Amino acid sequence: MPLLKLLHFASLLCWCGTLLYLPALIAAGTRRSDRLFYRDHAHLTRMVFTLIGTPAALLAIGSGTALFLRDGTLGGWLIMKLTAVTGMALCHALCGVLVLHIERDPERSVTRQCMALGVAIPVLIAVTLWLVLAKPF
Repeated sequence: MPLLKLLHFASLLCWCGTLLYLPALIAAGTRRSDRLFYRDHAHLTRMVFTLIGTPAALLAIGSGTALFLRDGTLGGWLIMKLTAVTGMALCHALCGVLVLHIERDPERSVTRQCMALGVAIPVLIAVTLWLVLAKPF
C-alpha cells in the first residue's frame, strides 16, 4: 500500500512537471530560422513527451486506478477528481498533437495553443490537488 501510493505520487509529480514544461518547450520550437535547431528541438520535444511524460502519465493513471480499486471508495469528489484528471490527459494528448505539428511544419506558429494549454494545465493540476486534499475520509 505505501509503495503503491509512493509510485502514484512520484509518477504524478513527473507527469505534472512534464505537462507544465511541454507547452513552453513546444512554443520555443517555432521561434528560430535555423534548420538544425528545428531538427534538434523537435527531437528533444518528442523525447520529453514520449520518454518522460507519457510513461509517467500511464503510471500515474494506472497506480491511481489500483489505489481506487484497492480502497473501493466512491463519491462525488472522486468523480470530480477523475474529471480533472481526464482534462489533464486531454491536455497531454493536445501537447502530442502540437509536437506533431511543429515536426511537420516548424514555421507554423502554435503560440496561442501553447498559451491556452499553459493556462489550462496549472488550473487542472490545482483543481486535482484541491480535490485530493478535500477528500472526505
